[in-house]
Amino acid sequence: MLDEQKAQSLDRFVSLLRDPRGELTFEQVSSGIESFKPASPGGLHQGYTADVYWMRIEVESHSSKRLDRMLEFTYAYLDDINLYRVDGNGTVERMRSGRTLAPADRVVAHRKPIFPLSFEPGERATLYLRVTTHASMTLNARLAPTFEFYEDSDLEYVWLAVYFGMLLALGTYNFLLFLGTRQRSFLLYSLFVFSFGVAASSMNGLGPLLLWPGLVGEWGNRILPTGYTLAATLAVMFARSFLNMRSIAPRWDRALSVIAICWWCATFLTLLVSVQNALKIMSAMGVLTTAFLITSGIVGIRYRIPAARIYLLAWLLLLVGAALLSVRNLGWIPSNFFTVYGLQIGSAIEMILLSFGLAARFNEFKRQKEEAQRQLLLSLKRQERELERRVAQRTSELEDAKAELERLVVKDPLTALYNRYGLMIHLEKLIQRAQRRDELLAVILIDLDGFKPVNDQYGHQAGDVLLQTIARRLQQEARDSDCVARMGGDEFVVVTENVSSKSSVLEIGQRLREAITKPVTLPSGDLVSIGASVGICTGRGGEQTGSELIRGADQAMYRVKREHKNDVCLMD
Repeated sequence: MLDEQKAQSLDRFVSLLRDPRGELTFEQVSSGIESFKPASPGGLHQGYTADVYWMRIEVESHSSKRLDRMLEFTYAYLDDINLYRVDGNGTVERMRSGRTLAPADRVVAHRKPIFPLSFEPGERATLYLRVTTHASMTLNARLAPTFEFYEDSDLEYVWLAVYFGMLLALGTYNFLLFLGTRQRSFLLYSLFVFSFGVAASSMNGLGPLLLWPGLVGEWGNRILPTGYTLAATLAVMFARSFLNMRSIAPRWDRALSVIAICWWCATFLTLLVSVQNALKIMSAMGVLTTAFLITSGIVGIRYRIPAARIYLLAWLLLLVGAALLSVRNLGWIPSNFFTVYGLQIGSAIEMILLSFGLAARFNEFKRQKEEAQRQLLLSLKRQERELERRVAQRTSELEDAKAELERLVVKDPLTALYNRYGLMIHLEKLIQRAQRRDELLAVILIDLDGFKPVNDQYGHQAGDVLLQTIARRLQQEARDSDCVARMGGDEFVVVTENVSSKSSVLEIGQRLREAITKPVTLPSGDLVSIGASVGICTGRGGEQTGSELIRGADQAMYRVKREHKNDVCLMD
């Protein structure tokens, strides 16, 4: 009985007749040769089957006015539907619709199988529908007032336009991101979105209606299974690229790689087998892909992969919707709003979430890159500081080496006193200073008396100890400003500045000689004493050169040697 105001579901009013070989004609069916049986709950969903199904619906109008109705099948992916309307007078009206017909050949050019019906007041009619399809045999239908049908249809088109517009925008956006970043994940995601969108448009009837209206028959029927299996393959490849578990979970990475290869083979197989078997492959791949990708997302969370949680949630929403569709197509669950549109709902939310996931992953990689750059900069700064430290250390070592070399050049290695070269350098400085101050300068040259016998008798080591002892005594007796040097062999020189008089310098000479002649204990324990012949030459700065002063002191020293040794002589 028709409702005058609102749409009615026909599920409770349908009787079914199964025609396994598809040989029954309308005349045979309507004559009652074969009996119809009322459809049981869930009986309008027969899953994948090659059988032909006949539907019978008894309609009666108790309205006082004409009722215009649209008979609408919920599932768009039905191949061919022939409707026979038999009124009370036995008049038969035939209409035809279905996705294998071009839009212009359908009774109503719509994405779903639609049949316009009118019922006069008090009219009774019987509707017979012959349905064939290579996809899932889903026969849920409703009778809706014409105005309500078009209102609902317009609303569905708006939502589908938003949905496919979002797919197009996300796919294009991620492809542009791929061109800019050259990251493979963006390319795989955009290809997945495009292939998924083509398959979805085929399933909900928009593709055959708007995109390829003239493509009917074998290849038109393969767009759906090939498109969805291709999308599943790209989804696995995207998951492998997105999670990037090659280093942290190589077994899972290899597993996803093997699955992707198998899925490519299955995708090509959908082009070779029958369309119905291709659809079964599509449904099985949908279930398996769901399991694989959800599990990989859990593994990604376990290994703390960036954006793995968003990835898992996104695929859960999409893949649960795909699983609902696949399971429904297999005939395991009945058709309802969620099983029919679950894929579109889940995929819409999934696209948004996964875009956030890609953005989060990109930002995380950007942060990691910036952190790596920061660490590199810190490392370079540490290396720079280390280099500076080493350069400073090396410079200091070179300066020390230079100082040591200079010391070795001007110092006597045995006594650590100035050598002849060092004496001449230092003497020139003292002469210049005495000249500036107009002071008297004295050069005292000392030659040891009796050193050779000690050296011969006790050995060179004893002689070295004796020389070192004499050197220390000379340094102790000399002032801090005086220069003490060893000329070589057993000759020593003391240069003293700011001499007040010649008598005072003679006292200095005597003090030095007395210090030298004190007994010295040798390493053997023997006690020895030696003498010293001391020659002194004085002069004011600038009056004589250093060499002339030394030569004068040397002459004075030899005068002592010639006369009686172990004495002091001042050069006149």
